Amino acid sequence: MWRLKSWRMSLAILLEKRLWIFKISEWILMIMIVSYAIIFSHYTIMRHYSFRSDAWDLGLIVQSIANAIKGRLFTNNVELFFSPTGSYFGVHFAPVLFLVVPFFYFIRSVETILVLQSVALALGAIPVYLLAIHVLNDRISALFIAASYLLNPLLQGVNWYDFHTQAFFPLFILSAIYFLKRKRVIFFILFLLMGLSTIEQTTYFILACVPYSLLEVRSDLRNCNRRFRFKIILQRSIMPLIMLIVSISWLILSSAIKNAINPNPPKEMKAISQFKILDINDPAEIPIKVILNPYLALEAFRYELPKKIFYIILTFAHSCFLALLSPLVLLPVFLWFFIAVLSNWTPYYSLGFQYSAFTLPFTYIALIDAIKRIVSGFSSEISKPLIRRVSALILLVGIILSFFLSPISFIHKVGNYDYFRDYGVTVPSAIENHVRQAIMKISGEPFILATSRVFPHLSINSNAYTVPPLNYPSPELFRSFIEYLKNNIEFDYVLIESFWDKGEANLIYAEFIKPNRNYGLLIRGAGLELYKRGYSSLPENIIVRFTSKELYAANVIIMDDPTAEAGRVMVFKVSSTSTKVIWYGPYVALPPGNYTARFRIKVDQILNGKLIDLEVYSRYAGRIALRSIYGEEISGSSMWHTFYVAFNLKSRVSDVEFRGVSSGNNVTICLDYIEVIPE
Repeated sequence: MWRLKSWRMSLAILLEKRLWIFKISEWILMIMIVSYAIIFSHYTIMRHYSFRSDAWDLGLIVQSIANAIKGRLFTNNVELFFSPTGSYFGVHFAPVLFLVVPFFYFIRSVETILVLQSVALALGAIPVYLLAIHVLNDRISALFIAASYLLNPLLQGVNWYDFHTQAFFPLFILSAIYFLKRKRVIFFILFLLMGLSTIEQTTYFILACVPYSLLEVRSDLRNCNRRFRFKIILQRSIMPLIMLIVSISWLILSSAIKNAINPNPPKEMKAISQFKILDINDPAEIPIKVILNPYLALEAFRYELPKKIFYIILTFAHSCFLALLSPLVLLPVFLWFFIAVLSNWTPYYSLGFQYSAFTLPFTYIALIDAIKRIVSGFSSEISKPLIRRVSALILLVGIILSFFLSPISFIHKVGNYDYFRDYGVTVPSAIENHVRQAIMKISGEPFILATSRVFPHLSINSNAYTVPPLNYPSPELFRSFIEYLKNNIEFDYVLIESFWDKGEANLIYAEFIKPNRNYGLLIRGAGLELYKRGYSSLPENIIVRFTSKELYAANVIIMDDPTAEAGRVMVFKVSSTSTKVIWYGPYVALPPGNYTARFRIKVDQILNGKLIDLEVYSRYAGRIALRSIYGEEISGSSMWHTFYVAFNLKSRVSDVEFRGVSSGNNVTICLDYIEVIPE
């Protein structure tokens, strides 16, 4: 016991020592921040390279910033149906983007934006650390809590999803509260304004924080001299008053600027579709609807109730629910919960979305205050070890939560949207590299139309356009936007991929290519089409390979195989529950022409008779080609064999799949890959 106590004292003394201009604890904090920023910058960039980013919201933000450098006030072509001027400020008032412009000016790339977001979120650990030191007066505990902040799945979830201005909010509001506690008025006002500048909705959360700021004033008055009480009241009340006045003024200012830029916004911009169950015409009606129609409110609350409960629990889990001991500072959190639980919009109450940035900072302020409250009745000899034990527990819980719920945790399967937004680490595949190569064929700033997954990779181009998800934000606005593009924009290029945005890809072809004879096919591959206006020569053919990553498994298992070129193979073993179709997909579009599908297969034994049917199929066109593979064609067991299926398409087919169909023979079949070769 004595040795443990001595070790703690030695650690505390070490952290207090200075190395150059910083204390050891501050160097450790900086190492944690830099490590977080590097790790998440890398993985979010890899996610972007894997075409998991989207026009909403990475593409539109990048194009807005790129246009600001060219003298256009944060305009983009993505949400013209919301703001006819194209200005992002006509949809969201986020002056914080001016801070991003200088960085983007020197390094004009999407990667710059993703790195800045990771850095901004990581820097939030600094005010958390400073707050903890100020309130708890212990550097070890402050480091533990700051580390817990960086490990928090809510923070990492905000980081994972494209780019959002809300990512700056935790850093700014935590800094503002720190300077509120330190009574540094100038810095308090500065960070308060910066917090408000992230997006207009933050005004409501900062207003909800005013009662907590008044509590800080009250605690100061308890220890003041009665003789100077009135003077101190005036001095201390100035900061809560500033918070109130500045927030209300900002709300008025942001509304005025949005209305000036976008005087006639469509009703869909009010996000009333997120509250369909409540049947409101404006989010301002929510409190009234809850009072007048509690039955509808209950129905809205019950919608996806397990997800809502899970999200609420997770919000406080990192603090071991100690944050609930400081309810006043949690008023902004409760405000968000009130909105989220009455919504039918899953992102409001799910991990991996930007909205967690509204609640995260307040839970850490509440946690630090709660720890102080817990130990307030103890002597310093007891309180300091207790603070360290509690903060160590907080860190341990943070590690456990991060292990299971971090977007970069190995346990997540890519493409799962049940409780998270497409978590899991990826590196670009061969298909994704093909799309990137097609993009590189386009030089300068031509007018180009692309699907929403491709758009972020083109978004630095001021003349790049995309189409929204089908019938978003409403069938009427969607149709009017498509007609606007058809009637007003003459595209030089149209890039269609059907790997990810299948519905939008088919719509672009049907609306912009099929009725227009001015486009020629510049690049042709399975699922990839690049059309160029006025082009009449032969297209460049791309061989596209599909593996277990792109194909769908009907009755197979995915296994590692060192002899396979793809690394992982689809393995089929006959059983009583086996279906006839072994694998299928990937439902890609193919332009007219001659093709050969190349299947690389091996079997575990040589049998007489038919082993498998290799089929090229479409749900709309029916069977396109079929080849049966017999045992006599196999030269050896456990050896890879390549089989070819040639076929011709008279017209474009939008949903081609390459199937393996079992013959019922007792043989194990392994598929390495399928290559589609245009001729």
